Amino acid sequence: MTAKFRVKCPHCGKVANFSGNGAPCPKCKQPVQFSPDACVYLYRQGSVYGVAGGIGIYVNGVDYGAIGNKELLCFPLPYGDYTFHCAVGMSRKCNDPVISLNPQNRIEYKKVYIKPGVWANSFIIEPIDPKLLGL
Repeated sequence: MTAKFRVKCPHCGKVANFSGNGAPCPKCKQPVQFSPDACVYLYRQGSVYGVAGGIGIYVNGVDYGAIGNKELLCFPLPYGDYTFHCAVGMSRKCNDPVISLNPQNRIEYKKVYIKPGVWANSFIIEPIDPKLLGL
């Protein structure tokens, strides 16, 4: 499975998928530089719940777009602590893990899935074995 790089353009703030380092931003056309040295891989586990729509992703409260069913994204981020949150529509509950990226822990592999509820669904973000992703 090939991951898409999900990056926020430092020039205009547009969040988009990039094919690689130095690719032009779809909004401002400036080359976007990022280092995939430290990153979080996020896989959306396939499910019949919410197949038609994407799940919104927020990193430290900043909107990073949506992730589709069975999609794998790579978030290249500088070292630091990051809170990941997923939400869509009325479903706002998420376990919000804090992920620490540092020289000893440069890469994290996570999966997100929908846990059905009576009134609203919840999102669970938990570790996944990278071998299951083909990485």
